[in-house]
Amino acid sequence: MYLAGHPAREDEESLLPQLPLEEPSRTRSTSEWRRSLRSLSFQAVIWQCLAFMRPSFLRKRSPTTEASEKSSAPSRKPHATEYLDGVRGVASLIVFILHWTHIPYPSVNSGWGYKDHTSFWLLPFVRIIYSGAAMVSVFFVVSGFVLSHRFIQRMHRQEYTELFSGLTSLTFRRAIRLFLPAFASSTLAFVCACLGIINVPHKVDGKPFEHSLSSYLEYLDMESNPWDWSADFSGFYNPQLWSIAVEFRGSMVVFLLVVGLAKTRTAIRLAVEGILMTHCFGHKRWDVALFIAGMILAELEVLLQKPKNPPARKLVNGLLLLTMILGLFLCGYPRDHNTVTPGYMWSKYVWPLTAYRRRFWLAVGAILFVGPMVFLPSVQSVFLTRPARYLGRISFALYLVHGLGNRTVGKWLLNGCWDYIGKEGFWPYAISFVVSTTLYFPVVIWASDMFWRGVDVPSTNFAKWFEKRCAASDSAR
Repeated sequence: MYLAGHPAREDEESLLPQLPLEEPSRTRSTSEWRRSLRSLSFQAVIWQCLAFMRPSFLRKRSPTTEASEKSSAPSRKPHATEYLDGVRGVASLIVFILHWTHIPYPSVNSGWGYKDHTSFWLLPFVRIIYSGAAMVSVFFVVSGFVLSHRFIQRMHRQEYTELFSGLTSLTFRRAIRLFLPAFASSTLAFVCACLGIINVPHKVDGKPFEHSLSSYLEYLDMESNPWDWSADFSGFYNPQLWSIAVEFRGSMVVFLLVVGLAKTRTAIRLAVEGILMTHCFGHKRWDVALFIAGMILAELEVLLQKPKNPPARKLVNGLLLLTMILGLFLCGYPRDHNTVTPGYMWSKYVWPLTAYRRRFWLAVGAILFVGPMVFLPSVQSVFLTRPARYLGRISFALYLVHGLGNRTVGKWLLNGCWDYIGKEGFWPYAISFVVSTTLYFPVVIWASDMFWRGVDVPSTNFAKWFEKRCAASDSAR
């Protein structure tokens, strides 16, 4: 299903688009930069700052850029994994929605039908819009797929030199790509705590906590520690970033499997990956299992083709859609009281029989949701729309920024609405939440857009520059 002449930019970092085309070239010499800095006036600096604050989707494009885009639009086709950028963007938005709603509305952690919980928003499938834990599982499946897809194509073409060259480059840059933006986000939270913008609690994770530089450095160590296999730390400065070290560890597992299985037969490769995935699930390493599942899906995407016979093709499409629906149902597995919630009571009687069952069934749901999408272009097209692709561009930034936003601007807006509209009674409480949400969401999207352009993209460019600076010359190899 792959094309021999297809562009090779299908690794994790290709899903981070570069700055808009109308941005000025950044390849100026050092002397040019010095001259431009000397010529900058205070007014020019202000205008530059205001221009940077303008969201990327509101930036004007030059006539030359528009003409070139229109002329190339009919011939441009999205690369094989571009739709997954949109999937990741929507998933990041859902994580944000969960973290914004679960405190004012803690009932979202329970399922429909438990005791008096009969709200429409708690119904299966409807609750997907805030099933943030399931979306973390989706992140891991997507990462496993994207990180390995290009290399699996090269395995089938027996392009081993290109495979190992690309793999060493991606492995070298991976830590910088993940941790540098995460550190920047956590530093913003640390500065806000120092300035008193966010409240410092007396306890974090049930332990006494004192805000200080040492506490911040300890948090950065936890945030970037892939050696701790308990994926449940939260910390104070950026609680949602527990997944960054997990993402790094899963990436390294994928790269190790690519190296170890590059020259094996396809059947052997799939068998080993399937055994390892089952073994990981059995030992409660659901996160690693999801990365390996993404690799398996990438291999199947390269290998399999749907039947050309129309009736058989319709049957296959129908089965794939049913599988996706089942995956969405499992992605709505509630956090609290899941074994006594209608629709999910059966999970009490099947393995796993411990609290691990939630992570397990969310992981299975993510695999069943992402897997069929690989073979359904009609579903892929939903994630290739302009809103989804924009969310994909800012997805990592949105994931990094929204936690601090919730504790600052979001909290101020919600408290302000409660003060002016009220929070006693169903309707005043709900109207206050809706109004504050309407005001707050554009602010988070705007902040994520700036963080993407100001931190995320430069971090990726820095990783590429640093790799070139550290690379040995051909004569030294």
